[in-house]
Amino acid sequence: MLEHDYVIEAALDAGFDVCGVAESGPVDPALRSHFAERMERGCYGTMEWLGRHADMRFDPGRLMEGARSVVVCGKGYPLYGVGASVASYAMGEDYHRTLRRRLEGLCDALVKGGAHLVRPFVDSAPVAERYWAVRAGLGAIGQSGMVINSSLGGAFLICGVVTDAVCDCYDTPSAYSPCVGCGRCVASCPSGAIEGRGVIDASKCRSYLTIEHRGALSSSQAEAVRNGTTVFGCDVCLKVCPHNSMTEAPIPPPFDMEARQWLDVGSGRFKREYGHTPMSRISVAMLRRNAALVSGMDVAGATSEAEHP
Repeated sequence: MLEHDYVIEAALDAGFDVCGVAESGPVDPALRSHFAERMERGCYGTMEWLGRHADMRFDPGRLMEGARSVVVCGKGYPLYGVGASVASYAMGEDYHRTLRRRLEGLCDALVKGGAHLVRPFVDSAPVAERYWAVRAGLGAIGQSGMVINSSLGGAFLICGVVTDAVCDCYDTPSAYSPCVGCGRCVASCPSGAIEGRGVIDASKCRSYLTIEHRGALSSSQAEAVRNGTTVFGCDVCLKVCPHNSMTEAPIPPPFDMEARQWLDVGSGRFKREYGHTPMSRISVAMLRRNAALVSGMDVAGATSEAEHP
């Protein structure tokens, strides 16, 4: 059996900012029904892969046989203000790598503490991360769909570990209500993707359009990208949220560029300077498409994959 205090201390020692533990089990059936209905309506755009392994996504016991507990961790990141042309979370090494390294340390500690089986997850695994973050007491779902923590706000990354060990006590969802009387994220979303009450139409979201949507954009999708300032992702809902604050640190190189400057980034440079970052999720063609739209230019001619130094 794992001791709750031991787990939290191990997570903090591994470099996480917050941690909680929830008892494993199938998720609320209403969440699964909501997901299926939104998927059928096309609210996830071309991300059909979200529907794969649905049994695992909605029951950690299907992801790892014998699951008894879900340890959920959060790691905050600086939120850059004016002048950022890339979403703040992407300005650095790919978080899948950095979080997984921290989770490896946590997994070692959990095994020493009494666990036999451990299954770490970052968002590439089929886990309902935000659901478990709420269950583990890390925060509440805001109107924007983000988990909002009382100390970190919404600018933090979620990951964790599914384990076969029982914990001597579990965290519970907090009574934290972060969005009462507010609606800034809904009003400020440049693409109208935020419907409120934690519901987002991902097919309209600028993060989806600039990162996940392959192929041609419709006129309305192109307009949504054009309405923002970032060529990769979108931070608007985070920046207008009263629970978040902007860092005063300068935007780190090589991300300190205006939207138009990204048009000059060729395949070679992109691989050298951004291949280890979340930006590697997109192609140079997509980058130029996004940069052209944000810069108010004609997209034609900006999507070539031609090599540049």
